Amino acid sequence: MTEKLYVVTADIMDQEPDGVSHEDGSRVFRTYVAKRTWAFPASTPIGDIMEEVEIGNGYVMNITITQDRVSAKKIVEEERAASKAKHPDVEL
Repeated sequence: MTEKLYVVTADIMDQEPDGVSHEDGSRVFRTYVAKRTWAFPASTPIGDIMEEVEIGNGYVMNITITQDRVSAKKIVEEERAASKAKHPDVEL
């Protein structure tokens, strides 16, 4: 049976070196927002998901969790096939 998956997308504020200041010679950084994506089995505790997203990823600004459409569709198809096998005389 297919396991339901959740897709986690995070908006992360990150920075990278962008030269030196012409005023005092100190390093300057360019700040930008990047999107990063992970997939987790539905059985993964939310705390574990959040820990994975936060580790080494700068400042997390936003997190969106959605159900993976491919795994959801497969699950529906498998449930329909199992129901049809149990009740062949019933039309679905």
